[in-house]
Amino acid sequence: MSEPVYRISNAAVVSDQLRAALARAEATGVSRIAVGAAKWLVSELERTPFEFGESREHLPHADLHMRIVFVPPLYTVFGIHEPSQTVFVSKIGWLERKPKA
Repeated sequence: MSEPVYRISNAAVVSDQLRAALARAEATGVSRIAVGAAKWLVSELERTPFEFGESREHLPHADLHMRIVFVPPLYTVFGIHEPSQTVFVSKIGWLERKPKA
């Protein structure tokens, strides 16, 4: 695996969101899958954030390229600031499964 190129930054609330998602994973018996998903998220955000997930919008005033990625059972919203090679994670959440009809 290649070395990290981007630095990841997030607010304390995002760390709280990740802890909550991992607690939910533990409670539903999928903690190993969720931890693997979280590790993969970090790896890709550090190496290839522009190739990871789906483009959402560009915020020109902040020079942020916003993206979202789904790595079940998690999803992450993040912005890439290319000049500083920083990925700002703004949200980590739990993917709800919709009941089958």
